[in-house]
Amino acid sequence: MLGRVAVFPPLPGDARRVLEDIAVVVEGSGGRERLLEAVRGARVLIAGFVKVDREVLEASGGSLELVVTRSSGYDHIDVEAAEDLGICVANQPEAIAFSVAEHALGMAIVQAKRVLEGHYLVAGGEWSGFPTHLRGFLLRGATVGIVGLGRIGSLLAFYSRMMGASRILYWSRRRKPELELLLLLEPASLERLFSESRVVFIALPLTRDTEGLIKLDYLRLLPEGAVLVNVGRGRVVEDGAIETLLEERKDVRVALDVYWEEPLPRDSRLLDYAGQALLSPHFAGYSGLSSRMTSVLAARQARFYLEKGEVWNPVTRSTCREAKDIPGLWDWVPR
Repeated sequence: MLGRVAVFPPLPGDARRVLEDIAVVVEGSGGRERLLEAVRGARVLIAGFVKVDREVLEASGGSLELVVTRSSGYDHIDVEAAEDLGICVANQPEAIAFSVAEHALGMAIVQAKRVLEGHYLVAGGEWSGFPTHLRGFLLRGATVGIVGLGRIGSLLAFYSRMMGASRILYWSRRRKPELELLLLLEPASLERLFSESRVVFIALPLTRDTEGLIKLDYLRLLPEGAVLVNVGRGRVVEDGAIETLLEERKDVRVALDVYWEEPLPRDSRLLDYAGQALLSPHFAGYSGLSSRMTSVLAARQARFYLEKGEVWNPVTRSTCREAKDIPGLWDWVPR
C-alpha cells in the first residue's frame, strides 16, 4: 500500500475501485469533526464541496501531500495555506465542463426565446391570444460574447458556432490563438464584448484576479434585449451589480447558476425578478454521468500521484509536479 487516502464525502463504487488495491481508503461524511478525523495521517485528500481550510490541511499531522477537488472550481480550498504548507492542490474539470456548458447554453436559449415568461403566462391563466410582447431572438445570427475561455468557455464557443452565431467575441486572461483559428473567435476588451454581444456567457473561475472583475459599468453596456448567463462564480461579478442591472434594464434577461452568496438568501433582490431572471441552484455541473466521471478521474489523479508523484491538473504550481505524460483518461470513465 502506498499510503492513506481520505475521501470526503464517499466516492461511488467505480471510483473507489480505482484506489482500493494501492491505498488505504478512509471515507467520511457529515460535519467538520468527521472531516478532521478522516484527514489524520492521510497522504491524499479527495474533497467534494467541503471547506478545506488551514485547520483541515494541518489535521493530517504533516502527512498530507495532495488535495484533489472533485470539481472544476477550487475556491472552497485555502490555496494559499496549502502552498505555505507545501501541499499540492489539483482540480478535476474535464467531465464537469460538458455538463456546465450544456446547462449554460440551455439557459441562454430559454431566456433568448422568453420560455420562462411564457411558462408563467400559461401557468398563471393569463394566456389570451398571441403573446407578441414575448417575441424572442435566435442565437443563429447573433453576436455571442464569452468571458473566460477555459474548458467551459471553449465548449460554449464551439456550441455557439454550431448554433450559427454570426460572431463570437471572447475575453481571456491569455490569448487562445489556436481557438481563434479553429472557431473563428475574436479577442475583445470587456468594454467591446459587453457592448456588442446579444448573449454573454461568464465562465470565469474565482481567483484573486477575477473577484469583482465584471463591474456594473460593463453590464450597463449590454445591447437592448441582451441575455447574460453566469456559470462561472458569482463573486466574479461586482456585488449587487446584477440586481441593479435588472432594476434599471427591464429589457435585459439574466440566467444564473452561481451567486455572490450561496445558498441564495430568501431576501435576495434577485427573487423579485422572476421571469427576467432564470435562477438555478449551482448544479450546472452535476448531471449523473458527469458526477461519476469526475469522481473516477479524481480518484485516477490521486492514484497517479501515489504512483508517480505527479498530477495533470495542478492548481498550486509551486507545490505540484505537473505530469508530462498524461494517462489515457477515458479508459477510466464509466460508460
